[in-house]
Amino acid sequence: MRIITLVISLLFSLPALAQFQLMGKGSYTLQDGKTIPLQYGFSYIRKDGEFYFSAGKQSLTVSSLPQKYSLTLILQNENEVWVPDFVNAPLAGFEFEIADFDLKLTQDPDLKDGRGNYILYYDGGRYRFSRGPGQVNFVFNDEGIARVEIKGMLKLPNTKPKA
Repeated sequence: MRIITLVISLLFSLPALAQFQLMGKGSYTLQDGKTIPLQYGFSYIRKDGEFYFSAGKQSLTVSSLPQKYSLTLILQNENEVWVPDFVNAPLAGFEFEIADFDLKLTQDPDLKDGRGNYILYYDGGRYRFSRGPGQVNFVFNDEGIARVEIKGMLKLPNTKPKA
């Protein structure tokens, strides 16, 4: 009976043991054209009996794994994008890879309609600012990032590249 109780208690306590550390890498380009390397990751670890969640350099004690983390992209004056988690300056674009997820923000000077001329590329899709800020939501599970969801941006139809 003791063995069955021990096995059952271990089965129910395994999710509480979930921990991960994911380091992302890439670069961002400032408005002046200077490209700067980027390291930005997420972790959920137990230390000294408490769980800590970290995003970039920020860390806080949590009672459980957060459901998601939102990376905010702010379009200002139609020609500046700010990503406060990366840097406190306007960006011309960025490339970021974490786990198996790749994101790229670039400018497309041919875009004249809508808000700004920035395109966010993710998972074969192209996204453009709609109303308010854009969000890249990293949705977590016990192993790390389960999926990425783009919010606050319009998905553009896929078009063939210009010849």
